[in-house]
Amino acid sequence: MSTAHINNDHDNILFQILRYTSDVLLIVKLSEMNMPTHIQNASQQALSFLDAPLREIMEKDISQLLAPKSYRELILFLDRQEEPFDLNLSFLKAEGEEIPLKSRCSTGRYNGQEVLIIFGKDTREHKQLENKLSQIEKLEAVGQLAGGIAHDFNNVLAGISGLAELTLRKLPDDHKAVSSIKTIYQKANNTANMVRQLVAFSRNQRLTTKETDINKIIRSNQKLLERYLGEDIRFIINTQSNLNIIKIDPSALDQIITNMCINARDAMPDGGTLIIKTANITVDNERLTPSGLMLPGRYVHLSIQDTGMGIPEDVLKRIFEPFYTTKDVGYGTGLGLSIVYGLLKQHGSFIECTSRLGEGTTFDMYFPFYAERKKKNTVKQKQKKLHGNETILLVEDEADLIIFLKESLELYGYKVYLAHNGAKALDVFETRNEEIDLVISDVVMPEVGGIELKLLLEKQAPGLKFLLISAYTNRLEPGVPFLQKPFQSEELLETVRAILDNSYVMPDHA
Repeated sequence: MSTAHINNDHDNILFQILRYTSDVLLIVKLSEMNMPTHIQNASQQALSFLDAPLREIMEKDISQLLAPKSYRELILFLDRQEEPFDLNLSFLKAEGEEIPLKSRCSTGRYNGQEVLIIFGKDTREHKQLENKLSQIEKLEAVGQLAGGIAHDFNNVLAGISGLAELTLRKLPDDHKAVSSIKTIYQKANNTANMVRQLVAFSRNQRLTTKETDINKIIRSNQKLLERYLGEDIRFIINTQSNLNIIKIDPSALDQIITNMCINARDAMPDGGTLIIKTANITVDNERLTPSGLMLPGRYVHLSIQDTGMGIPEDVLKRIFEPFYTTKDVGYGTGLGLSIVYGLLKQHGSFIECTSRLGEGTTFDMYFPFYAERKKKNTVKQKQKKLHGNETILLVEDEADLIIFLKESLELYGYKVYLAHNGAKALDVFETRNEEIDLVISDVVMPEVGGIELKLLLEKQAPGLKFLLISAYTNRLEPGVPFLQKPFQSEELLETVRAILDNSYVMPDHA
């Protein structure tokens, strides 16, 4: 085989390597003083990395492509004559941006001359994945933190909320303390929702979906939202009267609407207008949204529009990222919009955002259609059955909550035995088991928790009716009736009556 043939084979192999390798590969001429000079050739990946054609690259000296510090380090390692050597090099793009390249360098011969060969991996995508992983780890940390405090904190709030409700029940409507106690009651429930936001964000929170009217949720939050917004912001609600029903966790919808309105308020520091609209819509063609592919079909549209400062284009791309915020330290966590995003995703819903600097921002949310609004029945509905004469064993370790639960149940005719922990409940049941019709137990308690207590009592009394209550829903038994704290007495009494009447229906979960 002739030398020319061998050289042609070598050239063909090199051409294939430069064209198809996934590595950044640069061949740099070395001067007689062993100094790197002009680029002799480059892989296709290197041209993509540097965002320049080969012709332009080959006109340049390597010193023009490297950041000054990287160029000095390269010369230093060449002087040592230790091969191969690894370097983290920073290359310069035309606009001056520095891009990192994890490189391995060695010398060789190319076209009859001494050259430096630089192999490298474009680590930018890897860095992006690392950053995303870091964000996921942050979310997990938030979830663990929220889970750690949710039970104890919401137990306290449930006690405050319950005692406030009991006090309101005992006071006449015209009592001067009623307004303040109502505020305490409302604030306790709102604070509990804040904890749920963090827990839901970590995906450890089970969401209980119900048939929900968005208009009703908006109306029930109107006064509270007006307080949040302040006097400088004009608040307009424009809802469609025959709005369809959706399937969602109502507390999650509360959080979505509240977070969006607070965000809008912060975008209007000098005042403005906030408009909430609802409408039934039909989407004819599939379209890609930041929260996924929205398929054709019927949706309920919720729009929240402000006349605020607007969002710059570079920020708009990142608004749903967790912990990303443009607010000053102490004025925002960067969780608000990402919580909204996460809750919508959990419910199979979608969100889009349009904004212009100085012209405000509109968030459009789309909830899948579940059912048409039922026509109002003119026949008077039967009054809910809340009373009973059965005997209940109440197992709870929070003193304030015990008072609320015991008084609420006894007020409606139930006989109540108390146990301050699971171990005490076993003792009470041993002597009273023939009387007890239902056990209501907290899930998390010292020594014997609610789930363990259920298993132990069922061995003594198979088929015993049970209701678990807790402020944190990451540890539940499938098919066991459950109430999340804090809850109102009516919700408790309805659930108790349904369990005792064998009409309890397990809620759906998202």
